[in-house]
Amino acid sequence: MEQHEAKAPTCTEIGWDAYETCSRCNHTTRTELPALNHDWEQHEAKAPTCTEIGWDAYDTCSRCDYTTYVELPALNHDYQAVTVDPTCEADGYTVFTCSRCKDSYTADPTDKLGHKFGAWSPNGTGSQSAGCLRQGCAHIGITDCRKFTFRTAEGEALTFCPVCGQAENAAQLEKLEAATAWPLSGSLSAEDVTARTNGEYLSVAFETAGSLTQPTGRIRLALPAGLLEGKKLVRIAPDGTQTELPFEAKNGRFIFTLDFANSELPVMLFRLVPQTTVL
Repeated sequence: MEQHEAKAPTCTEIGWDAYETCSRCNHTTRTELPALNHDWEQHEAKAPTCTEIGWDAYDTCSRCDYTTYVELPALNHDYQAVTVDPTCEADGYTVFTCSRCKDSYTADPTDKLGHKFGAWSPNGTGSQSAGCLRQGCAHIGITDCRKFTFRTAEGEALTFCPVCGQAENAAQLEKLEAATAWPLSGSLSAEDVTARTNGEYLSVAFETAGSLTQPTGRIRLALPAGLLEGKKLVRIAPDGTQTELPFEAKNGRFIFTLDFANSELPVMLFRLVPQTTVL
C-alpha cells in the first residue's frame, strides 16, 4: 500500500483525508471532502468624499481573502468662484468654495481702489471737503487748505486755495469740469488737473485726494472754448508780473502751454481780460 497525505478542503476546492492506494491495482481508501464554499461577512457602503475614497456595500469571506470590494475614487473638490470686487478702502479677491464639502480658499487679490473725490468745497474753517464719487461709498474726505498769495495790482493781492477755490477779496473760484491736461515732457495724470475760475481769475493746479502735486516740465491744458471767448489770457506771477499767454482754438477748446520747468509753485494764476473792440 502507498500512503497519501490529507488535503483540507478550501472555500472553492475539494479536499480529502489521508488515504492509501494499491500499487498493483486501483484500490484506494480516498474519500473526497467537498469544497466548503465562502463564509460571507457583509460590509456597509461608504460614499466617497472630495478627499477620501469610498466603496459600495461588499462581502468578504471569513476563511479566505476573497472579497467583492470595489473602490470608488475620491470625487475631488468642485470649486465655484465668487469674486469680491475691491472697494475704495478694501482689497478685492476671489473666494473658491467647494459645492460639496464647502472647503474654501481665497486667491487673486486686487488692490483697493482708493477714493475718487469730486470737487472740493471750502468748509469756512481753513479746510475743505469732498465726497467720494464711487457707487456705494459715502466717505467724505476733509483736508486742510493750502493757500497762495499773488500780487494782482499795485497794493492789491489775491489769496486763494487752488483746490477748493476759496478766495479772499474775490468771488469763489468754481471748478471747470471739462479741463484736461497732458504732458509735453515728463509725466502727468490728466485726472489730477483742477482748473477754477470766477470769471475774472483762472487758477490751474494739480491735486490728488485734496493734496497738491508739483508738476514739472511743460504741460498742455485744454479748456472749454466759451471761457476765453473775447478775452485775453494774462498770467500773473506771485510778484505781480503779468504776461499775456498765447492760446489756440481747436475742436471747441482753447489750448495753451504751461511751463513748470522753473517753477517752485504747484499753481498758476491768470487774469481773464476782456479784449477791447476797435471801432
